[in-house]
Amino acid sequence: MTVAQLPEGTDAAFERWCSTFNAAVAANDSEGLASLFAADSYWRDILTLDERIQTAKGPNAIRSMFENRSRGDKLLRIRTDGDALPQELPNIGPMIGKFVRFETETLVGEGFLRLHAADLDRAFALLTVTRELKAHPPLSLTNRDTRAYRTGTESLTNWLDKRNQSLAYEDRDPDVLVIGGGHGGLTVAARLKHLDVDVLVVDQNERVGDVWRKRYHSLTLHNHIGLNHLPYMPFPDSWPVFLPKDKLAGFLEYYAEAMELNVWTSTTFLSGDYDESAGRWTVRVRRGDGTIRTMHPSHVVMAIGVSGIPSIPTFPGQHDFKGQIIHSSAYGSQVDVKGKAVVVVGAGTSAHDVAQDVHLRGGKATMVQRTSVTVASIEAGTNAAGPITSLEGRFPAEQLDLIIAGPFDVTRRIHAKMSKVMAEQDAELLQGLRDVGFLLDNGEDDTGWYMKLVRTLSGYYLNVGASNLIIDGEIGLKTGVGVARLGADFVEFTDGTQLQADVIVLGTGYRPLKDAVATLFSPEVAEKVGPIWGLGADGEQQGIWGRTGQPGFFVGGSTFTMSRFYSNVTALLIKSDLLRAAGKRA
Repeated sequence: MTVAQLPEGTDAAFERWCSTFNAAVAANDSEGLASLFAADSYWRDILTLDERIQTAKGPNAIRSMFENRSRGDKLLRIRTDGDALPQELPNIGPMIGKFVRFETETLVGEGFLRLHAADLDRAFALLTVTRELKAHPPLSLTNRDTRAYRTGTESLTNWLDKRNQSLAYEDRDPDVLVIGGGHGGLTVAARLKHLDVDVLVVDQNERVGDVWRKRYHSLTLHNHIGLNHLPYMPFPDSWPVFLPKDKLAGFLEYYAEAMELNVWTSTTFLSGDYDESAGRWTVRVRRGDGTIRTMHPSHVVMAIGVSGIPSIPTFPGQHDFKGQIIHSSAYGSQVDVKGKAVVVVGAGTSAHDVAQDVHLRGGKATMVQRTSVTVASIEAGTNAAGPITSLEGRFPAEQLDLIIAGPFDVTRRIHAKMSKVMAEQDAELLQGLRDVGFLLDNGEDDTGWYMKLVRTLSGYYLNVGASNLIIDGEIGLKTGVGVARLGADFVEFTDGTQLQADVIVLGTGYRPLKDAVATLFSPEVAEKVGPIWGLGADGEQQGIWGRTGQPGFFVGGSTFTMSRFYSNVTALLIKSDLLRAAGKRA
């Protein structure tokens, strides 16, 4: 459907819908509000009705969500913003969308409203997202720091003096400690900084960006650059579609400096204990020079990556093996593989990337596939993202996020169709993999690789060349077997066969992120936090971005797209906590 094909009266229908919605809210008319939604419909709200992320499906659930809101503000008023966008949602049907803006007495927000193309009086989906607190707006083009540092005592210290003082934390504690200086930690720190929250990021690496810089030589991101921009500072227009790891590493380092983020590198988080009566943490970190600092932030954000702690199995005979055994998370160009036999245990994304890198650097890799995997080509993945990435440049990334951030159940329904389209585009590739014995699936409910990411962050691969090498026999393959034992220079499998090995790389995934909480803090804190990642009974991600069962504790991170969008959710919740603790109105 093109703009020229929009049904007559589209703009008027959107205005009428919003006007009726506003009137229903003002009258506290939950029945009237629910009647604006189709039988098969959704309202996803982020921090507007309550300080949480929630989705209601169908008019009855929407009515209940509205009636049970903790914020009884009747001044919620939405209005459309910009032109109508026709959309064909795979497996659902034709929709017409418009960005919306809204405000309440205390909040300012944005969202996206989708009306059924065949029934413009009913909504298929409404997204409402709080963007800022009216009384405490973020730094922006209209809310800049106006200090000039030229008069009085201010003239004695210039900008660099103040940056160094801020970074040292000699006379104060940060309000928030962020553990992890990857893109997840940096984005939430940037959000907090824009809300005038004192935040310190600690990271074990020597330099910001080392989490990418130190990885294997050939690594590039597997998705479109348009999905990966950071908040406030998009990548340059001239950059390539698929970002090389060193280019990204350098940008993250520059981002931290340009955003004036306080980052302590070469710093290890040692422990954290929460004092409920004081409403603050006691945390200990070890600096690069060996000194221990004890601090008392009110909030901690764990942003170590949603993969968490590597899952490292042990094998019988492991101590007899004379070669090197390394987890894929520690694999990099420092591992000598030229001319060596490398056994890669696992068949997910990391295992594929490692096997491809071994091949490119002159080694002979054999992948051990224990369970089936979802594979899609990078071309099919790019085509699938096309309806969003094609809008890059027309809309800023944070507005495109509003199109993406609909209910996860809608994402599931879309990918039930989209994954099949991708499989048709990849028919030759997938058949080639089957012919050499590679074990394939299309997800637990036939919804493809992306829903695997949403649910488990495992079990898929976007092909950037490794699949072709497997088909051509350049990367060896053992399927349906496990490792039985190790010898001095071989791996024996559960089918009794053996394979020479000089290096073993474990692409065996990661332990649940809850285990990382137990390791960094305590089992008691981990139990309060609960599961992290994966869809809960409410259809939302568990334990990440929003408040957890542990006061003052948040988990940040995930994909670049999600980190960019949800980092603002985390920052707003922390800001609200700080304002309440100070006796101020949020």
